Amino acid sequence: MMKPQSLLQQMQLSSRRMYATVLATPIYKSTLPPLPPLGQRSQLRHEYPVPEPDEAELERVREAEQKAFERLQAKSGPPSVAVLPPLAVLTTLHSFPSLEPTGVSLAPANVLDLPFRRDILWAAVVYENDKASNRSSIFVRNRAELGYSRKKLFAQKGRGRARIGSAGSPMLKGGGKPFGPRHPDPSTKLLRRTWNLAMRTAFSYFYHRHLFTVLEKTAEISTGQSRAIAPVWKEVGLQGKKVLIIVSEERPNLSKALAGYGKKYTVINVKDLDVRTVLKAKHILIEKEAFDYLAEKTQGKEYLDDLKKVSQIKRKQRRLRFHFANYKTKRI
Repeated sequence: MMKPQSLLQQMQLSSRRMYATVLATPIYKSTLPPLPPLGQRSQLRHEYPVPEPDEAELERVREAEQKAFERLQAKSGPPSVAVLPPLAVLTTLHSFPSLEPTGVSLAPANVLDLPFRRDILWAAVVYENDKASNRSSIFVRNRAELGYSRKKLFAQKGRGRARIGSAGSPMLKGGGKPFGPRHPDPSTKLLRRTWNLAMRTAFSYFYHRHLFTVLEKTAEISTGQSRAIAPVWKEVGLQGKKVLIIVSEERPNLSKALAGYGKKYTVINVKDLDVRTVLKAKHILIEKEAFDYLAEKTQGKEYLDDLKKVSQIKRKQRRLRFHFANYKTKRI
C-alpha cells in the first residue's frame, strides 16, 4: 500500500501532469519553428529563436491548462488523508441487578473493537479442549505386559489350521495391542499472544452485537434467595437466556441465588475464565474491576514486549547487584 502523499506533493505532481498535457497540445506545437538538422543543434543552441505568441494563442493555452487541471482533479479526487483507528470506545456502565445505566467509561479499542477472526477463536478452543482432556492417563498394555504364558498354544503343524503363537498375540481376542496409546501428550501449542487475541476477539464479538454489559459496582445481592433476582431478570429480558457473569472475587449470595437455575446462569471468577466459556454464553455481564484486569492481562504485542524488556532489565540489575556484592566480600 502506497503511503498517503502530502497536499504539497499532490499539487507538485498535478502541476507536472498539467504542463506535460499542455506541451502535448497541437496549439502549443504550432507556435514552434521546425528544428534544425541533428548535426547543427549543438551549434545553434544559443541562437535558436523563441517566438512570442499573440494574445489569442495565449488565451487558448490558458483554456487548455484549465481543462487539463480539471481533468486531473476529476481523476485524482480529493487529497488522500490517513485515517487512524480509534484508540478507545465508549462503554455504558450499569447498576446491578437492575441494569440501569449509570455512566459512561472509555475502554481500549484493541479489547472491544477488533474484527471477527474465526481462525483465532478456533485455535484457542482446540488448545483449551486438548488441555482439559484427560487422555494422558490412557495406558494400553502390549503382549509382554499382559501376564500370559509365552508358551505356544498349539503345535506348528498337524492341525490343518493356521499357525498360532502365545495367548498374548495381538491377533487373538484378549491379546496385547502392539502400538496402543501409552500416556500420550494431548496438549497443543499456542502462543500466549494468540490466546490473548482470541479472548479480546470474543469480547469484541459480543460488544458489537450489544450483548456485553459492564457493571459499575460489584455483582452481589443482599440475600441468597433466587426470588430476589428472578423478577429483575424478567424485566430486563434475560430470563431463560444463558448469561455469563464475570466477577473479580467470589460472590456467595449471587452464586447461591443462581444455583437453582442450573446452567442458565454462570458466575465465574475472572482468573478462571477461558475462551470456551465466553463463546457458550448468550449475554455477558462483567464487573468494571474484572474488565480492567482482563484488559491489562490480554494486551497485545507491544505490552508483552515492554513486559519482556522490563524483566530483562530487572535480571541485569540483579546480576549487577550479585557481582557487586561478591566484589565487596572479596575486597574485605
